[in-house]
Amino acid sequence: MTINATPIRTLLALLAVTVVATGCVTAKPTETEAGTATVATPAPATSTATAIVSAPAKPDDWCDRYPDSFVCQEDKADSGDWCTRHPESFVCQEDKADSGDWCTRHPDSFVCQPAAPVPSISAYVVQGGDHLWGISSQPKVYGDPYQWPLLFKRNRADIRDADLIYPGQLIQIERDLTDFQIQEAIDHARTRGAWSLGVTEATDLKYLEATQASEASTATADDAAQMIAQASADVDAAKGAGGVWRLIDSATGGKAVSISKLLKTAKAKLEAGDASEAYRMAKRVSEAAQMGIAQAAEQADAGPVYN
Repeated sequence: MTINATPIRTLLALLAVTVVATGCVTAKPTETEAGTATVATPAPATSTATAIVSAPAKPDDWCDRYPDSFVCQEDKADSGDWCTRHPESFVCQEDKADSGDWCTRHPDSFVCQPAAPVPSISAYVVQGGDHLWGISSQPKVYGDPYQWPLLFKRNRADIRDADLIYPGQLIQIERDLTDFQIQEAIDHARTRGAWSLGVTEATDLKYLEATQASEASTATADDAAQMIAQASADVDAAKGAGGVWRLIDSATGGKAVSISKLLKTAKAKLEAGDASEAYRMAKRVSEAAQMGIAQAAEQADAGPVYN
């Protein structure tokens, strides 16, 4: 029996078209369609977790009834009545060091205890490794390393070079200094220049000359008389030690004269009413006499040298 395949093929083609048409309903929409499309609502998810129930709101008078509860303490540092009700709380103690009443109520608190003053000394014995810079920086001396020139000036008779001191030396510490004298020393320390061992720097000598001139310019007759008395005692000690020096001074015509003669000139200047010049010369005599004594002591045990 012969079966006509044409009608069957036609039927199959119609079925295929129908399948393709129904399969394209979820295809990507055109731009026009996308503009008007609505997002589909997803189906609710199935969950077995226990439902969360919101905590009941606290009543308005909660913090009145429970003022110390945690929720009522938060941010209370900024409220007007928190520190009044809890003055010792941590948040109320912060920055109280600057308040007017904190140290009145707590005078023994750490922030209210000032640093104990360090007693000053009038003399210092040089230790191994010391230098004028370090000695001057100690609180019991000057508490400022830049004031070391004051030590050099006061101990000029024992310190020839400010860069070189020795263990066992006794450093005299000058007190009752004027602001000008202190600033003068600081200015020199800041501009002094290099340090050279065994050499008295020219800048140090200029500093000494300048300080002597400034001190002499303001010296009174009493100041000059006291300095002359000091110089007289130093000259007598220098004679006894065999360490009398000669000095060159403008007051004696630029000639080298003994310190004894320069001292007589200083006395004459004071009698003539020139206190500043009398003070200046007597100061030079006193320092030269002290250095002569120190030099004589160093050379006392010196022996012959053979080359």
